[in-house]
Amino acid sequence: MPLLVLVFVAGCGDPKVTGKVTFPDGTPLTKGQVMFQKEGFVGSANIQKDGTYSAGKLKDGDGLPPGQYEVFITGTAMYDDSEVETPQEFVAGGKPNFRTSTPVEVIDFKYMAPNTSGLKVDVKGATKYDIKVEPAR
Repeated sequence: MPLLVLVFVAGCGDPKVTGKVTFPDGTPLTKGQVMFQKEGFVGSANIQKDGTYSAGKLKDGDGLPPGQYEVFITGTAMYDDSEVETPQEFVAGGKPNFRTSTPVEVIDFKYMAPNTSGLKVDVKGATKYDIKVEPAR
């Protein structure tokens, strides 16, 4: 009977890509996703409350195939809950009595698309890629 030998190689799989997203003053971006795009592929990472992320192709932390990626950031809007008057209430002399949620972007719009972000990373092995973003204007 032939002997079947299974060999597990440590470190196999796609390289880990980790980092931290911060503003120029060092304050972390606390929400959103970092997106990694190259021809025919998009990977992502959820930004944690401390600004850190770990990228993956199927889930956070499972790594990215080697290659050159354009990087962009999505999902960073906060919501401003404020009372507003409807035109009908204003005309009728009513007072504001309902709330609306309006998205308020936290980072500059340029980071939200791969062709304007200016962010690129070359993944060859385990990669630490910290990102500095400017606040929304």
